[in-house]
Amino acid sequence: MAQTESPPASECTEPAPECTEPSSEMRAKIGEFVVDSAAMQGRRPKQEDRHVKVPDFSRAARALKMPIDHFEQPCAFFAVYDGHQGTLCADFIVKQFHLRLLKKLTVSDGSEAQTKRILCEVFEELDADFLAKYRTAPDGCTVVVAFLTGDQLFTAWVGDSRCLLCRRDRHGYPVTVAVTGDHRPSLPAEAMRVRKAGGQVIDVGDGALRVAHEGYVEKLRDIRRAQSQGLGTIGKEPVALAVSRALGDREFKRVTGRELLIATPDVSCVRLNTSCKFLALMCDGIPDVMRNEDIVQELLIKRDPSPAGDVRAACGALVQEAYKRGSGDNLTVILVRIVWQGHADEAFATKPPVETVDAESAAFVSKRRRLAANAAISAQKVAAHEKAVAADEAAEQAVRKAANAVELAEAARRAALETPVQTGEKSVNKVPDEKARSEAAAAAVAAEVLAAVKAQAPNKSDTQNTNDVEKTSHSGSEGPPAEGVSKPNNVKFTFV
Repeated sequence: MAQTESPPASECTEPAPECTEPSSEMRAKIGEFVVDSAAMQGRRPKQEDRHVKVPDFSRAARALKMPIDHFEQPCAFFAVYDGHQGTLCADFIVKQFHLRLLKKLTVSDGSEAQTKRILCEVFEELDADFLAKYRTAPDGCTVVVAFLTGDQLFTAWVGDSRCLLCRRDRHGYPVTVAVTGDHRPSLPAEAMRVRKAGGQVIDVGDGALRVAHEGYVEKLRDIRRAQSQGLGTIGKEPVALAVSRALGDREFKRVTGRELLIATPDVSCVRLNTSCKFLALMCDGIPDVMRNEDIVQELLIKRDPSPAGDVRAACGALVQEAYKRGSGDNLTVILVRIVWQGHADEAFATKPPVETVDAESAAFVSKRRRLAANAAISAQKVAAHEKAVAADEAAEQAVRKAANAVELAEAARRAALETPVQTGEKSVNKVPDEKARSEAAAAAVAAEVLAAVKAQAPNKSDTQNTNDVEKTSHSGSEGPPAEGVSKPNNVKFTFV
């Protein structure tokens, strides 16, 4: 099992710990990056993730006439944009981020401090531009970007998209380095900032804390009560987000009065060496159901003899594994294998199996419990819908049978009334007493069945024809049927 290192708690101007070991021989130059990616829509109704891979950022910059040759080479850029509440924000950022970054890098001095400031500026400027251009769009997205120059890895992120680094320890075992840390309201510092801005941190019942405006619970309760009373939708349902930083999300930004979410990223700088083997950027759909160590172990499995084929197969296997584990989100991963000049790619050492089971993180257990609860609720809704449909069909069939019985009884009664009876010298139309009583009894039974069915399903539009039937009983003398009697549909019968 791979070990884990905590993510660096870095701000925009703070350096991150180096990924080094005490050996001068480990410093070398990066030869190339072997890169691939995989994306899956998963169980979401649409794909809202976007990603960018630029393994040779310097070449792309020269093609765009914005050279960055003054940076240490090679240069590369990778990013994952995880959209929510729509794709508009992710589509806007994926087209603009690397271009805006290049414009600033081409006039910078290439220092670490200035590169960090530039990354922060790009995040905040693009957020402002999106909110100014799309004044009614609620869309937002989380972002994680990696800018590599020489042996430096700059990582900037907002939200819960992640960047993981795999390196080899001095014994040859794989170690998982969490380069980023999720921006969630479960963090005390993030929760305090949200509350100071006038927002709330709430638990909606699935075990995950969310950011919401004041009165969220009360407004949602009023909407649910109105729906249960048959009043329909009385207003737009309020939104609660599982992240405390993101781009977009107009309803949670300063432009609407309260800045519950901010677009300021955390930025880290890691110095790479030959112990660092690969880098992985991913949306939150994967770590929601897999621990960081599980992700690295999945990417370490050798599946193809060629480096490019192995990277491609590893990306596909990871998203498939996350889907099998029940992830309900979109799934996206970018895998960057680092090839060092003059250093052969050695296999990791394998640790002996351990009988103990590693304890799962509280967030992972909570997410798994939440997914199971959502699946159970969905199954209950499907079963209730199927039961209601079956009941509706049974009620409609009973109504049709009752209507047919009434029609047959009426036809029999009319035929009996038209039967001539000889009395003396002339014939009269009169129903014998026994036959009249039997037909009247049949009509009464049919009327009772129809009334019972109508009482069970009074609101079904499909029973409108039978609801138009009137049944009237009089205890007078027998006589001919009332005039104006017509055939169903829309039948109006008068029993005399």
